[in-house]
Amino acid sequence: MTTPILIFATAALAAAPIATEHTSSFVLPSGVSVRIVERPFTQGKLKVSGCNESSATCLINGRTPMGIVSTVPKTYVWNISVTYRGKSYQLKADDMYDAWGERPLEHKGVVRHFGGACVDLENCQFRGLFSDGAASFVAEWKIVNGVESRTILTDSRDVMEVFRQSIDPPVD
Repeated sequence: MTTPILIFATAALAAAPIATEHTSSFVLPSGVSVRIVERPFTQGKLKVSGCNESSATCLINGRTPMGIVSTVPKTYVWNISVTYRGKSYQLKADDMYDAWGERPLEHKGVVRHFGGACVDLENCQFRGLFSDGAASFVAEWKIVNGVESRTILTDSRDVMEVFRQSIDPPVD
């Protein structure tokens, strides 16, 4: 008698859509190759509090996540890598959720949602505008003397507007 239930449960699981990893890869006009990997979010070892319609706050591991509003995220940014003339860097990607999904981060000749450049192999600056439609946020990174740091991670409307108007940061 347990066999039909087990078969039914297995069939139901097989029919359920499974979220998969999504990778966006492109080359900026400055010649920098960018690769952004988003993975399905699972709570696992993370401590999630709030993150529902009845809670005014959402915290993941005690920090405010970017990209979500009153809900547990569907995805998280697992990796952002940039490569310029054979030199690669990993950009900090923690606290970035529901960032883009399967939509392209650029529409050639129309709009880009990620920009930046390197002045040499050890000095670069990048900006990204991320959104899955529910919540938007921006991030900015600098690589100075080969050391990467994220200088901005915010959902501030005025900063987002600056990034929309100028996705390529000024190269210092």
